[in-house]
Amino acid sequence: MLKSRFLLLIASFTLLAMLNVSCDKNEDETPQDNNQTPADNLNFSDSYGVMAAVKTISFQSAGGFTIPVEVNTAVAVFVPTPGATTFAPAGTVSINSSSLKKFENNSYVYDNLLNPLSFNSVQWSVSGEGEVPAFEKTVNRGFPNFTAYASIPETFSLAAGLSVPLGSSVSNADSVVVVVSGGQNAAVKTVAAASANAVFTAGELSNLGAGASGMISVTPYNYTVETISGRKYYFVNQSNYTKMNVNVTQ
Repeated sequence: MLKSRFLLLIASFTLLAMLNVSCDKNEDETPQDNNQTPADNLNFSDSYGVMAAVKTISFQSAGGFTIPVEVNTAVAVFVPTPGATTFAPAGTVSINSSSLKKFENNSYVYDNLLNPLSFNSVQWSVSGEGEVPAFEKTVNRGFPNFTAYASIPETFSLAAGLSVPLGSSVSNADSVVVVVSGGQNAAVKTVAAASANAVFTAGELSNLGAGASGMISVTPYNYTVETISGRKYYFVNQSNYTKMNVNVTQ
């Protein structure tokens, strides 16, 4: 249970890095395609809200086999105006008929590990409050995939830098967020989904700190943009693949 909660924290941290928020279904909903650069993908501050369905996959060893363990969560935030630094209440927010918990800052997070989410489909429902309209949205893009988990290094040197392999192992994604942490800090980098590698220089890793409790996570994600009641919203599907207990040396 503690490990699952830790994985949810990792997913939330990655999502915040992604969002970079400077931070009845309506008839006028207008879906849009996206073919933007990674830098544009990170800038969701032109919208009135972001809703993200998050798969977090870690790998555990049992009986000589490596077994993937999946923990699913969801996060939603709404703002009164694009670029606002405070969140707005939106009434009840649910995904696949499961309600997200509303926090004091008006962010919404699903954290009920006793009733895990299933992402056979992704259906959002917002009851609305104040200027946030009521709406429902089914996201049809599916989830990104990353198949090169075994190639993520189990040890690396801060002085030598780090290259995390991506390339053809990433599918159904717009961009990829890679997080590398050491004993003290973390470094975050976003690259296009077609990038061969995510490369961290020695300078970018210099303040991470050495130790045997490092972590490398690879998070491909895609998103759909939709205008609802004249307001722009982003719907994100992300998959977070995490290798824990990475040995970080000087």
